[in-house]
Amino acid sequence: MTIMVLTIIRIRVHNAGMIVCVCKAVSDRQIRTAVKGGASSLRDLTRELGIGTCCGKCLPEAKSALADSLKSCESSRPGLFSPAVTEFAV
Repeated sequence: MTIMVLTIIRIRVHNAGMIVCVCKAVSDRQIRTAVKGGASSLRDLTRELGIGTCCGKCLPEAKSALADSLKSCESSRPGLFSPAVTEFAV
């Protein structure tokens, strides 16, 4: 007679995000946070997070993550930066 023991393993999944820059250990989550804080260009991400300052292989993915983050910020706040809101009659 064979006895089978069933083991339940609990695995915690941390949604840490995808690493975009391995050299500086920057994730897409950090890029989204930087965009929410006002970053709007790769230059801003380089200054704030150090992206692209070592090997530069992360720049295409960083650019894509930046564009996605900017789109999601714009869609969550429609009309906030539209010309009609920011222009003043003189």
